Formats: sequence, structure tokens, C-alpha cells
Amino acid sequence: MTYLRHSLCIAALLSVVAAVSVMADEANTDAVAALEARLDRLEAAPVRDGIPLQVYWQDGIRMQSPDRNIQLRLGGRVQQDFAGIDASSSLQNEDTRYSSGTTFRRARLYIGGTLYEHAIFNLEYEFNSGESLMRTTFIGLRNIPFLGTVRVGRLLEFYSFEQLSGNNFHTFSERGLPAAFNNFWANGVGIHNSFMDGRASWAVGAAKRTDGKGTSSAENGENLSARLTAAPVYAEGGRRWVHLGAATIQRQPDAGAYRVSSRPESSVAPVMGDTDSIPADRVNLGGLEFAAAHGPLSVQAEWHQARVSLREDEDFPHDGSAYLRGFYVYISYLLTGEHRPYNPATGVLGRVRPNTNVGAEGRGLGAWELAARYSELDLNDGPVEGGHLRNATVGVNWYLNPNMKVMGSYIRADLKGSGDADIVQARLHFDF
Repeated sequence: MTYLRHSLCIAALLSVVAAVSVMADEANTDAVAALEARLDRLEAAPVRDGIPLQVYWQDGIRMQSPDRNIQLRLGGRVQQDFAGIDASSSLQNEDTRYSSGTTFRRARLYIGGTLYEHAIFNLEYEFNSGESLMRTTFIGLRNIPFLGTVRVGRLLEFYSFEQLSGNNFHTFSERGLPAAFNNFWANGVGIHNSFMDGRASWAVGAAKRTDGKGTSSAENGENLSARLTAAPVYAEGGRRWVHLGAATIQRQPDAGAYRVSSRPESSVAPVMGDTDSIPADRVNLGGLEFAAAHGPLSVQAEWHQARVSLREDEDFPHDGSAYLRGFYVYISYLLTGEHRPYNPATGVLGRVRPNTNVGAEGRGLGAWELAARYSELDLNDGPVEGGHLRNATVGVNWYLNPNMKVMGSYIRADLKGSGDADIVQARLHFDF
């Protein structure tokens, strides 16, 4: 009898436990369903308090919405140069002094990004001159059938591999001497797209010259630019590639005058070659680009020519054409095994990323690079006598991490028939 009572008690207890369990499961199911319904209502409800943004770091400050329709980036760069210069006395005069010194080459801030998937914008200002100067500033649309990306605003013209790759990623502190032909920023429209499965690109632009604040006048000339690139080799995840490119600009000189001048590849040095103002009706620029990389070894070269259609006047009794030319070639090697990234869809270089950042795990040394370059700029032809410059440069770069580097170089600059200068230069660089 006692056994029977115990059995009945156990059975009753199990029944209660089962009933409670069923009730708990039903309650949990109801709670989950209620939460799901609430989430559905929240997702369907109109946004009243703004769109939440996730903030993260990716070579700079980045923000994006959960659906990635809004993507913003905040960034900037600071580049400070130091140089010691020893120049021939024949180059020195009251107006031109070769003296050692330091300067902030660039100090910029920008904000840019994508709004609602297709609209893009960028706003960038330079502050190193004591006043704010507008740099790359535009609004545009991307992913347009056939056209690709269209930008309207203050843009870099589609010309020169070195110019379009951006100074954050340059191997040397300054561009090669032929950069004197570059027009850099102008107000206008630019269209570019890739083809051949992202292994080639084309770009066209129309622009009008402006001052540093983006304002033009009736005297400012108008320019048409075009560029075509291809990557016949792109392999090993971007460690091995070959770049080919060609570009042209049809330029109307400002106020009917054209001028080309250049420093000896140092921001601290004065102008070394100068054509002064040449009366001209039109300038046709043409450039060829080549670059290649095989692991840590890379080479790069460009050739440029400006055909200047001379215009005769009282002070310049000449017509016809003058041909001004320039080229550079260089080689670099990353001693620590990294490579120079390249984007075949846009035909530009990217950011070197050290295999180990300085101080990483207590033993990181960053990335180290050796490089050498030779460049020429011939501004003499017929009645135009701007000088013939030749530069030989050797450099060493220390990449502390993807955003910081120290650049050092020795430059031997020669103005043919006039004199030469020896320049030792260092740069502290930070960008984000």
C-alpha cells in the first residue's frame, strides 16, 4: 500500500512538472512571436530620429548605415618637409635663393562618401598656405549604364599615372619633373568607367581653369582631357602586374599665354626652370605611361610632350609651334617583402601595407623601401628658352604602418649650362 501511495505521488508530481513545462514553452513561444512582430513593425516604420551609423577604422574614419546605403569617410593628410640645399653660385641671384629650410607641403581635411547607394560626393580643403584652398570637391553618380561614374565639380584632370595615383602613395616626396605639364584641378565634369572585366579603363573630362577657391573668369582657358589604361598582366592577388596608359589634354591657355615652370623635385627649393609667359593659342599635351611590379620589385616611367601653338605679338615675333618634353623612369624595391598595390579598374596605385607595423608584437619593424629615379624636363625649343633640367634621385622610405611613413632622399639637380644643386630632403607623412 505504501508503495502504491509513493507511486501515485510521483506520478502526480511528474504531471505537474509536465504541465508547467508546457505552459513555459507556450509562454516562450508567445514572447518570441511578440518580439518578432515588434521588430517587423520597427523595420517597417518610418525613420524619425535619423539613420543609425556604425563608426569604424579602415585607413581612416569610416561610417556606414546597417544597409550600407549611407557610407561616409573622414580623412586628411599632413606632410612636413625638411631640406638641406647646396647650390652653385651661378644659380643664386637677388630673386632666386637656394637655402635650407622646412615647410608644410600639404595639410588637408576632407569628407566624402556615398548617399543612398548611387550618389557620391567629396569636399576637400588645403590649409597649409594660411588660407583655405579648395581641392577635390564634387558631387556625382556611380553605376550608370555604360558611363560608369560621372562627377561634376573641382576635379583632377584625367592625365598622368603619377598625378592620378595621389601623393599619399608616391614613392618619392615630389613627382618627377614632367609633372610641370600637369594642370591639376579645374572646374568641370569627368566621366570614367572600366571594361574588359575590370582590366582596363577609359576616362574623359571637360573643365575650365579656376583660382584656388574654384572661381573662374572670362580669361581662364578651357581644357578637354582623355585617358585610356590597360593591365595586360594582373596576377598573384595583385603582387604581379603590368600597367599601360595613354592620355591627352587639349588646352586653351589662360588669357592667351602659356607658362611652364618646375622646382628640382623639392618643395623647399626655388623654381629652377621657367619658360615665362609664352603667347599661345592652344597647347596639345600627350603622355604615355608604363609601370610593372613583380612582388617587392617595381618599375615606373612616363613620357610627356606639350605642343605649343605660338601666337605672334609685338613682344614675341614668333609663330609656328614649340615642342616641350619631359620623362622620368624609376625603380623601387621593398626590402621587407611587401608590394605596391595597383587597381586595374582605375589605372592607379594604392597604399603600401607593412607586413608588420612598427611595435607590433614588440618586434615589428614596419616596411622599408629603396628607390632610384632619373627625370628630365626640356623647356627649350626655338624661341622658347625655359631651361633643360635633369634630376637624379635616390631615396629610402620607412612605412611605420599603413598611415605613417618617413621619406628620405638625395637629389642631384642640374640646370644644363647654368649650374647644379645638391639637396638632402626628408618628409614626415601622415594620412587617414
